[in-house]
Amino acid sequence: MQFAVSQLNSPSARECPVCDSLHRRIVHRQIFEDGPLNDGYDVVICESCGAAYADGVFSQADMDRYYSEHSKYSYSHAGGAESPWDFARFKRIVEQIAPHLVSREARIFDIGCATGGLLATFKESGYGNVLGVDPSPACVAAARELYHIPVRIGTLAQLGNFAERFDLILLVGVIEHLREAKAAIKLASCLLNRGGFIYCAVPDVEGLADCPNAPYQQFSTEHVNFFSGSSLKRLMQECGLNEVESWRWTVEWRSGVLEPIASGLYMAGPVRESLAFDEITRTALERYLEFSRLEDLNLIAVIETLKRSQEPILVWGAGTLARRLLATAKFGDMNIVAFIDSSRHFHGKSLAGRPILGSDEVVGRTESILICSVTFADEIAELIRKMNGSPRRIISMAGEMRKED
Repeated sequence: MQFAVSQLNSPSARECPVCDSLHRRIVHRQIFEDGPLNDGYDVVICESCGAAYADGVFSQADMDRYYSEHSKYSYSHAGGAESPWDFARFKRIVEQIAPHLVSREARIFDIGCATGGLLATFKESGYGNVLGVDPSPACVAAARELYHIPVRIGTLAQLGNFAERFDLILLVGVIEHLREAKAAIKLASCLLNRGGFIYCAVPDVEGLADCPNAPYQQFSTEHVNFFSGSSLKRLMQECGLNEVESWRWTVEWRSGVLEPIASGLYMAGPVRESLAFDEITRTALERYLEFSRLEDLNLIAVIETLKRSQEPILVWGAGTLARRLLATAKFGDMNIVAFIDSSRHFHGKSLAGRPILGSDEVVGRTESILICSVTFADEIAELIRKMNGSPRRIISMAGEMRKED
């Protein structure tokens, strides 16, 4: 695969989030139709340290506003509750960290805690001194209602106002979303008690091609950093944190949907090892791009069938997958009557000239429904069945078609 050299010091150029270099090569252009934050970005490899990230993206302030309003981790389609798969993942995290905590009284702080399931799992394991923060009021309300956990509304930029100090800070599924990842980690480090730990977990770029999901899904509107275990370790070293232990593991995100995870536990102190070049990410992204290109052909086959039939359909899902397909596969040439999305922030708006309706508006409709999601496809299908008994087809993006009795 040939890599194009991007122009250095262009107005939109973003410094590498790991080493601050501006020397990078473009490996992929990701585009969206009417993206909620932008209409696309370049996926690039840093030539100085080997890390991968999105260039030409929105400001951190814009991202903070977006997450306060549009968190997909409020699980509104499930009443705010996480799934058994989520709790299996949370239990694994507790098992990784617990041997390093000397006391059940350890003060634990979860930054970007979503609806609080991870803190609830720590609490059930005997660690009752927990606190969370999340920018989404909906997530905070769910955490308080479901698990009776103290959670505050706030962004990373506001953490400097916190007077408390902690023995363990959790950054799970957070820093891949942050333009200013290094500044965020340094700020979090200032909240540690002496001898405290930061635990970080991110999607592992090294395993993306081995864990099928929707093609190009890791290049979502929200993901702006793409870490291997190597680049994650270097980022932490750049922030004055030493690796205590690290893990590469695979989680079942939902039934049959796997995601590779790189995680590590880190402690502040003089960095003991040299800063290594990431030799992994470039090859791993090449594999993932080829996997995505081939998987996209299956999605396009479903779309082409529906284009030819011009069958009236409702598309359930107005997120990354739908917006990418609108921009790349003429998704809008299907006879789409409306989009359906469980996020109330989309309701009353439009996408590709079609209205975005709430999930409760499916009741009484008789059009077939195309589920434009891979991760939540089974849950959405079950929700549709419970909401309306009218005969209809439920079509998955994988081409599987199921009919209601």
